[in-house]
Amino acid sequence: MELIKQLSYLVLESNKTDEWRRYATEFLGMEIPAEQAGEYMRIRMDDFAYRFLIKPGSSEDLWAAGFLVANNSALEEVAAHVVSHGVEVHRATPAELAERDVQDMIWLLDPNGLRIEITCNPKRMTTPAKTPLVQGGFLTGDMGLGHIAIAAPDLQASEAFYKDVLGFKLSDYIVQDIQGIPIKFTFFHINPRHHTLALAGIPIPARLNHVMVEVKTVDEVGFALERAREMGINLYMNIGRHPNDRMLSFYANTPSEFAVEFGAEGIEIRDEANWEIKTFDALSDWGHKQ
Repeated sequence: MELIKQLSYLVLESNKTDEWRRYATEFLGMEIPAEQAGEYMRIRMDDFAYRFLIKPGSSEDLWAAGFLVANNSALEEVAAHVVSHGVEVHRATPAELAERDVQDMIWLLDPNGLRIEITCNPKRMTTPAKTPLVQGGFLTGDMGLGHIAIAAPDLQASEAFYKDVLGFKLSDYIVQDIQGIPIKFTFFHINPRHHTLALAGIPIPARLNHVMVEVKTVDEVGFALERAREMGINLYMNIGRHPNDRMLSFYANTPSEFAVEFGAEGIEIRDEANWEIKTFDALSDWGHKQ
């Protein structure tokens, strides 16, 4: 099954609305529309009505990940496939459809309890998002908003869920020795972006370790790094380059319990037949020091 096309949006639970407003606009360079519908704060980065929803709540963590399929027929096919693997599927309520601005939606839980929302026909805007701090815009399109890295204490169960139940394709692995213990990271793709999902085989305080957003030039990364320093935003990891997706990036702490990776130059998997799955022994070729 290869019906899920992209990571469409994230629902983040936070009571730090003012902090998120400043972080999203003055640091990330995204747009928060003046007119907001519903109880969630919407954040735009391209022609989608939103890519991030800030939901009132105390967890300061990822509450749901929204994925996109092509149409209603594909959504029904995904639902049937998920049920055939013994996973319960829930139908969105009218209120949820209105809040998400989508025509239809199902949701289910992954092995770690993360709510996975699968939607079709989202609202698109005729005017582009206002991103004056990111002159070239964000790299989204058919590759979705970016990628997420989440904790998966039962890594084997999570790998099987995303591969067999949702149809994600394996990109590669990283196994790094951390304090004498080999820790495995598994990377999956669902479109040309090297990975849309990274699973970390360790428990961490928050479900979401980071979300990655990609820009089109290294200069945009440098400008963002300068903004972070000028705004006093603490870095989770400094600038560096990863060995598997070749992303040049840095990680900045958010107002919540996770980070944003801000990067450029990530490689794409557009020749699936000749893609070679590898295992790397380090998370970074250079940099990314804490």
